[in-house]
Formats: sequence, structure tokens, C-alpha cells
Amino acid sequence: MENLLFRLKTAIILRKRNIMIAAIGAVMASSLLFSGCSFVPQMKREYLSDPIMGRQADGVEAGLEGHDFPRREGSVGGSSGSGGGCGC
Repeated sequence: MENLLFRLKTAIILRKRNIMIAAIGAVMASSLLFSGCSFVPQMKREYLSDPIMGRQADGVEAGLEGHDFPRREGSVGGSSGSGGGCGC
């Protein structure tokens, strides 16, 4: 009798575990399916590269920022420019 009860309890636990694994798998599959990635047609890609979408609000400001950055940081590399942190 005890052996039968043990088998029933084990079967119930395994069934619950299998249902839990299936639910987690369904959530993961749906998160991949609805992740927000979308296809952008080539005709509309020009709107994504619009200057207003840039990090800097102004092109002149971005140029000045890039010009002064190596002098402020005391480092050179990754972009044009030479000299040390003293500004020379």
C-alpha cells in the first residue's frame, strides 16, 4: 500500500514538473517571437538615419565636442588629432 502511495506522489510531482517546464518553454518561445524586432524596408531606412535621430542636437556642437575631447581627456586615439593633455 505504501509503495502505491509513493508511486502516485512521485507521478504527481513529475507531472507538475513537466507542466512547469512546458510553461517556462512557452514563455521563452513567446518572448523570442514577440521581442520587437522588425524588418525595415530599404526605402524607409533613410528616416532612421535622419540627423535629428543623432545623439548631438547640433552638427557644429558635435564637431567642437570631438575637437576638444582629446585635450580634455589627455588621450589620443580612435579619432583624428594629436598632442597631449596640455593642448599643444
